[in-house]
Amino acid sequence: MTIYEAMTTRRTIRRFAQKPISDEILEKAVNVARLAPVGGNAQSLKFCVVKTPELVSAVFDETKWGMHLKDGSGRPKPGELPVAWILICNDTTIKEQPMIHDIGAAAENIIIYVTGEGIGTCWLEAINRTAIAEILSLPEHLKVCSAVALGYPAMSSHEVPLPDSGATPYYWGEDGALCVPKRSMKDVMLVK
Repeated sequence: MTIYEAMTTRRTIRRFAQKPISDEILEKAVNVARLAPVGGNAQSLKFCVVKTPELVSAVFDETKWGMHLKDGSGRPKPGELPVAWILICNDTTIKEQPMIHDIGAAAENIIIYVTGEGIGTCWLEAINRTAIAEILSLPEHLKVCSAVALGYPAMSSHEVPLPDSGATPYYWGEDGALCVPKRSMKDVMLVK
């Protein structure tokens, strides 16, 4: 899979096979995250890999999934949970507040790399940062910023044309796949 293919075929995954991810892949995911571009080269982000099943489950309990799927079907059920997390944290001894684009670049590097390894992700911001830090006994100077759920996909997801209404909420299709409306290239690309 080329990088372009990984980027154009990547979709958010909400159902995961209960197959462990190798330590090598998790380590490489952190490596590409640390190498992401950083404003001012501050490098205040740290990455907490959570792979112990009890801790993975405890972190999961402090997250919200699928805001557009009001019936709760966007949240993985038992037996479909992620098998690992990479939590993006800020080290306040280096920089009090990270730049939001630094977090985004790190998360995207993780997501694209693991997609190339056949691993699905769900990048979450609706998380209880304080509770997660307590569960993991993180030192006070490490602040949880964002979470990437990881696991081999146990569902399909695909891009669908944006409805005439311009609405972007995702939904479950009749085939059981998650349908994710995307704006067309003609709607987003300006050439001068």
